[in-house]
Amino acid sequence: MSQETNAGRMYAGQPVEDRQRQRRARFLESGLTVFARDGYANSSVGAICKDAGLSSRQFYEEFTGRESLLLELYEMIDRESREVVAAALEENSDAGAAAIIDAAVRAYVESIGRDPRKARVALVEVVGAGQKVEKFRLDLRRAWGELLASAAEDAALHGEIPPGDYEMRVMAIIGAVNYVVDCWSGADPKQPLDEVIQVLRRVIIGAVSS
Repeated sequence: MSQETNAGRMYAGQPVEDRQRQRRARFLESGLTVFARDGYANSSVGAICKDAGLSSRQFYEEFTGRESLLLELYEMIDRESREVVAAALEENSDAGAAAIIDAAVRAYVESIGRDPRKARVALVEVVGAGQKVEKFRLDLRRAWGELLASAAEDAALHGEIPPGDYEMRVMAIIGAVNYVVDCWSGADPKQPLDEVIQVLRRVIIGAVSS
């Protein structure tokens, strides 16, 4: 049903558009839970609907299938984490390289790693989830590469690190950071975040300074 058709309509005293947004949010939350708990390959629309307390008919009114739900979740998690990292880089642009790295890493880990479900879905379950998902994953990785390479180039201009071609180095950094974040997010008990940031700072500085 189109938004135009629903505009102004009420259901149980609540605008239809609000109910639809809430329903979609429930499916996203349940998809996050089920994909992280069961693994994307072993998940089902039925399990997602059961967790959400909604019907399969309602699911297919929002999504074409599990893949479209996974893609939306992945895009949402990645966008939120990239926005907070970009903000941290901007806010600390006048600081030294170590302080900039610490701020960016902290923003990323807190965005994606505090909820183990987000880390599991965005860092593990999307890998090998299908051709369309893989293409999207590589597109997002390139966007991260551009953001981080730009930050490294700015640091080089200020004499913080030596100039060079950062594209390959940044890809190595992304892989290392994601591996550590995934391990940290799923650990119980978790290592103190400050210690994780110190380790990743040394890895990043070593990669961009060599």
